[in-house]
Amino acid sequence: MQLSIEVSNIQHISKLRVDLNINESGLTCIVGKNGVGKTTLIKSIRNLKISDTFSKMAQAGAIKPGSKISYMCNGATYNFEYDHELEDLNSKDVFPQELKKQIEVELPIPWGQRFNTFQSISSADNEIRTAVMLEEYHIPEELIQLLAGVYGNNKFAELKEVRVGRSSFYIMPLKDDRYVREDHLSSGEFFLISLYRKIKGSSKLIVIDEIDISLDAAAQSRLIKWLRDFCKAENVSIVFTTHSMAIMRTMEDGELHYMSCEEDAITTRPVSYNYVKSVLFGFSGWDRYILTEDPALEGFFKFLITTQKIPSFYTYQIIPVGGGDNVAQLRQKNIGEGFFGPENNVLAILDGDYEGTRNGRKNQTYCIPFLSIEKKIFEDYQNGIFTLPAPLAEQLRGDKLDKKFIKAIKREFGISHQHLYYYLNEKYPDKTKEICKVLQDFLNMPI
Repeated sequence: MQLSIEVSNIQHISKLRVDLNINESGLTCIVGKNGVGKTTLIKSIRNLKISDTFSKMAQAGAIKPGSKISYMCNGATYNFEYDHELEDLNSKDVFPQELKKQIEVELPIPWGQRFNTFQSISSADNEIRTAVMLEEYHIPEELIQLLAGVYGNNKFAELKEVRVGRSSFYIMPLKDDRYVREDHLSSGEFFLISLYRKIKGSSKLIVIDEIDISLDAAAQSRLIKWLRDFCKAENVSIVFTTHSMAIMRTMEDGELHYMSCEEDAITTRPVSYNYVKSVLFGFSGWDRYILTEDPALEGFFKFLITTQKIPSFYTYQIIPVGGGDNVAQLRQKNIGEGFFGPENNVLAILDGDYEGTRNGRKNQTYCIPFLSIEKKIFEDYQNGIFTLPAPLAEQLRGDKLDKKFIKAIKREFGISHQHLYYYLNEKYPDKTKEICKVLQDFLNMPI
């Protein structure tokens, strides 16, 4: 089920759009510079469930004539528009309750839903106390494993679950029938318990603003693996924002999304960790930067620099950005923002399939003389030029056969990328010399 959200003329945002797949389990980490619109997006999703979200949370003037939020789902559109009488967002459309139930939103203090549970926990204290005295509780083994995995200790080995009606509360028993309720734990511990409760509920889309708050760096990085496993097991999609490098570097391909403003419209797109690190945190201390598509090209350039003894007057960093379009966009953003330094200090090197394209023709951009390393190896294999010690046992099917082939020969024959680099260098010396000249010219002062 696809849910699209468009935000117009709210706070400083002219236009923002995001598309979410509620039925597709997995993690989506949204990052971006301060003020770009991450929290406004989260509030817009919350507004779908709680229609006075902006009137309670936004500063004066954030909602104004022309303000609008549109939700598109299952072919229908539901609009919240500025109401001059209320001076707030209002809607005459009826959003399906069944869809509302599938969405949970968590915000930082003081607006987070978990803080609203304090009263319900306190109200149940008598029942909790009785259950502790009678030892009528359960052992939440899965939650104990989660807390142990995230914090790296057994502090919660004795955690107990007390059921009061349809609600579950968590306590740490002490001596003499005393106990510590979940709302008296640290803010990070209470957050994890609340998050676990949401995951085990009926929601299919869980949205969290600033997931890293109250968690130390080690706990942040460990949490991501657990969330990824929970998404698969519970068929849940978790969308969250963060400023934490510890979290960003643990995200897998397709999970990390960068929010930015391009031509007055705010959009998100999947990017690599190195792309985000470059834009948000910058690389310092280097004279030259080579931006390339993936670790395969990064390794090839390092191989050539070492084996061909390419001298380097300048210190340099090779950064695999992820995708040729992202490489071009990152190089272009540096021209305006200068996080790498002057434009001439940055060289973009793309696969040969970008030759002749708009991005391939840009300044300070070079396309290697192969469509890509993987495609060239696979092409030579199909033509009988690149041979294997024995026939390939694995049957290759579907798309991206070149990448599947590279993985298959590594599994079956232990053929690494280093072997492939040696092959290309020996088989195509003229083409690798061309690449070497580009590297040498960029890494040294002009004569």
